[in-house]
Amino acid sequence: MSKTVAIIKNENQAKEIIDLIDAYILPLENLSINYHHTFSLKQIEKLTKLNKEIFVCVNKNIHNNELNQLEKNLVELSKLNIKGIIYYDIAVLNIIKKLNLNINLVWAQEHLTTNYKTVNYWYKNGANYAYLSSELTKREIDEIKNNTKAKLFVNIFGYIPMFTSRRNLVDNYINTFNLINQTKQNTIYKEGNSYPINDTNIGTTVYSNYILNAAEEDFSNIDYLVFNSDLIDEQEFKNVLKNYKNKEKNKFPKETGFLYKETIYKVK
Repeated sequence: MSKTVAIIKNENQAKEIIDLIDAYILPLENLSINYHHTFSLKQIEKLTKLNKEIFVCVNKNIHNNELNQLEKNLVELSKLNIKGIIYYDIAVLNIIKKLNLNINLVWAQEHLTTNYKTVNYWYKNGANYAYLSSELTKREIDEIKNNTKAKLFVNIFGYIPMFTSRRNLVDNYINTFNLINQTKQNTIYKEGNSYPINDTNIGTTVYSNYILNAAEEDFSNIDYLVFNSDLIDEQEFKNVLKNYKNKEKNKFPKETGFLYKETIYKVK
């Protein structure tokens, strides 16, 4: 049976939805990207007392000058009651192996997590879980599930990160043209679509122009189904989880993203 996972913003939200979910994803401050809200080690430790599965996201490219910080954080996380670490950079896996830390790993290399052979490669190398790319079709997701022992995460609700840059694109633009940033949420407008864009000390992320809403689709064969609260009102997000638990439709338009769209590109 699938477990419901929520990417959350704060401790209060965690408590508000505690009866509606099975697990939380908590992005670690300074070592995670594509999230509007991150958590310190102390905040994560506090949330472990809620007795829910907790996966900590450490999904940024690690620079040489960050390796010591990463190692210290992984040691501290190994002391907490967490279910696993969602990682992008192989440095995470290598440090955990080097120090023989008892931590489950979730391979999550964004657009690369797309086939069962690579999922199985990382499974053999210590990653018992895989967080699948949002560009996959439903057919491809089922194919991976049928050919791996790894437990799988699949996004089914929320804005999807499309693009990430190490550069601070919004701040650079504002500074170049001597502008004043008067909005809490910046947006890119292109060809009639609007794309949320977020600039942090780590870099810039551009999100999809739609909210993925595949909560009605049959993913009963998938281990963890992820609901992302970023950029969504907390009460509305709670209602989405309520609707899902009660097997009801939510208020957001149905949007299945790439689930039924083959993404084949040819060079002209």
